[in-house]
Amino acid sequence: MRVDDVVETMKKWNLALLGISAVLVIALLFAGGLLKPGGFKEAGLRDIDTMPAIVWIFAAFVVYLAATSAPSLIIKIQWVQDQDFNQLQMDAINSASYYLFGIIAGFGMLFVLARSAPECGLKLSFLDIPVGLGCFVLAYPFIGLMSMLGVFIYEQTQQQSIPNGPAHETLQQLIDNPNNPWMWAIIAGAVIGAPIVEELVFRVFLQGALIKWLKTPWLSIILSAIAFAMIHKLGGTVPWYALPILFAVGMGCGVAYERTKRVGVPITMHICFNALNVLLAITTQPANPVTGV
Repeated sequence: MRVDDVVETMKKWNLALLGISAVLVIALLFAGGLLKPGGFKEAGLRDIDTMPAIVWIFAAFVVYLAATSAPSLIIKIQWVQDQDFNQLQMDAINSASYYLFGIIAGFGMLFVLARSAPECGLKLSFLDIPVGLGCFVLAYPFIGLMSMLGVFIYEQTQQQSIPNGPAHETLQQLIDNPNNPWMWAIIAGAVIGAPIVEELVFRVFLQGALIKWLKTPWLSIILSAIAFAMIHKLGGTVPWYALPILFAVGMGCGVAYERTKRVGVPITMHICFNALNVLLAITTQPANPVTGV
């Protein structure tokens, strides 16, 4: 049997394979106690009680402010003004500065808060990478199913197939400029920078504040996942049919973070998701993956 035949067979049975995989993962999580009532509490919750919720919100605001202020600061540098940069080059410079400033502010807040809340899961470790990879594998069936759900809802409500091409504008830029090194600088920011900044804001700081307020991990995870999906829609970077898959990513990262209490785990999962989308955009055109870097 040829490789192409295997790929076509997997596509044909995609829904069944994802469904069976999701059931097996649910059974595994239930057996491990996570899905049982009080599962997070039995596994041990992050110690966020040492600081008020407003501190976690302030940390998220600092990262957001640093990231969003970066492009306007960079454009004021005389050297940048003197260069004849085209739009793609400026997009790359703005993207790099956005994520660089956000990462610096985010890691700075992690360092400061970790001193006051050492048991809050704010420390990074190389062990986070393999754990994050494993968690992404476990979360992928649900991400795939939610992707199919988004397509199904769109096609049923609009009475047409989803538009050709990827759902995220950055991926479309990559397809249009595959050999431009400036484009790959943008992709590097999307694959590495975005997961770090977004996971610090939504999973670590926002989710921490919600748990402090609501006293329940599950509701806090759901609300932070909704916020994570909606910010991409409000930013105009993805169509509405990509929201279910973004919500699934947010849920997967949120559950993994609260279960492992390792900040690098959701970051690794998010990097895997974005890297997979880039790979699909490169290798599956003119297909139309439902993605959301």
